[in-house]
Amino acid sequence: MAGALAGLSLLVPSLLSNDRSPTLIASVVLALVLLWLFVARPRALIHAEGIRLVNPLRVVDLTWPVITEVRSKWALELFVGTTRYTAWGIPADPKRPRHGRGLLTLGANKVGSAQGSRGSRGARGSAVPQAEPKVKVEAQTVAVEVEQRIAADRRRKDGRTPRIASQSWDPAAVGMLLAALALFALALLFG
Repeated sequence: MAGALAGLSLLVPSLLSNDRSPTLIASVVLALVLLWLFVARPRALIHAEGIRLVNPLRVVDLTWPVITEVRSKWALELFVGTTRYTAWGIPADPKRPRHGRGLLTLGANKVGSAQGSRGSRGARGSAVPQAEPKVKVEAQTVAVEVEQRIAADRRRKDGRTPRIASQSWDPAAVGMLLAALALFALALLFG
């Protein structure tokens, strides 16, 4: 947020100035696009049938039956066979034990899902409403939630969850990056 405000505070005066610097404008636009791609955009969305990892330039869709291993040493990592998918938007907390590779993980907080469930469980299992605290989502917490969802899907045993593991480029993100790079290159050449 601070980076975006700093970028806009440089961009707006540069655009309104009589002595515009194309190189400065293009540099700030490129910095704002990179900030959005690598800081604001990455996230993971958990839904009933699987998880969607939104990384800077790619989107990965995985359903619960295809995930063979979950790790969280530096970031959330999901394995489909030997293929690893990393969630850029969910870093690990280095102070907490990592998840995966047979390490015992004790109770963890629940992760918000695409359906928007909120609240925590009290001593008797009833939902206790909470204010909207700003909670840092950590890879260890999401790893526990993913493994619980995988186990629940396997217990269902009806085989209705499709087996999907797809990764694709996001045209909007790639287009924004290419446009910002082209603007920067043009500003360097002709500015």
